[in-house]
Amino acid sequence: MTDATHSSPSPSLSLVRKGAFIEETYRVFSQWDLQADLRHNLARLRSTNPIGAKNNSWLGEVLETISARFSKGDDFTPLVTLAAGGLSLDTWKYCLLWHFGSTDGLYCSFIKEFLFPKVQEGIAVITTQDVMPFVVGLRKSGVARGGLSDAAVERLSQDLLRLAGQFGFLEGKVRRRIRNPVIPEDAVLYAIYSLRDSLKNLDQFFGSDRWKLFMLQPPQVEQELLNLHQFRRLHYERAGSIRELSLPHANLMAFAQSLVA
Repeated sequence: MTDATHSSPSPSLSLVRKGAFIEETYRVFSQWDLQADLRHNLARLRSTNPIGAKNNSWLGEVLETISARFSKGDDFTPLVTLAAGGLSLDTWKYCLLWHFGSTDGLYCSFIKEFLFPKVQEGIAVITTQDVMPFVVGLRKSGVARGGLSDAAVERLSQDLLRLAGQFGFLEGKVRRRIRNPVIPEDAVLYAIYSLRDSLKNLDQFFGSDRWKLFMLQPPQVEQELLNLHQFRRLHYERAGSIRELSLPHANLMAFAQSLVA
């Protein structure tokens, strides 16, 4: 897989409409064979049904969504390693969310251009009607390819809110309240290793838009580093404009292996 930290993932209406499939993806990846390719894994998993699907139609829908989501983007081997090693789902789901930054372009646009700014403005409640102008803008700009009817605009707005809710950033069904969930320490470290694998420049590291998936601004990212330094999980120092970041593991894969060793 290629690392897509610097590239924009393709927008996909289908991935938003299907949702995150957090538990299903965790179960599938816990049974993944890293020695086999995507196609062979999906074929085997159709027969073993690791998610306990009640029928082949639902199983096929889940596996097709996983195939579409992970056929491009970041290497998902560390994500598989964590699921197979039994990392808690509460932590793993935010590692999955981090991968959305290279796979789910439409959701990323929604977070970066709509929800993140709302959070920074101190907005407390979001409704479908609030999101619809953003989706109309996607239709006008051609980002949502194939065009969207008025009914589809409303549905996509609901789907985007639902997806954000699956990761704990919203709660409720009609008037959704914005929440600020605590991102687990290991998931923050997962993001740090992911970025450091591809961004050696610390200015780019702090300024990466991908942090918005965790609702973090550069000062908050730095505070996370200081906290992790205090607990000796990395080494971070700053003297004026000079920053130094050292990590105990060589790369993201080595870090993932350490979590489930």
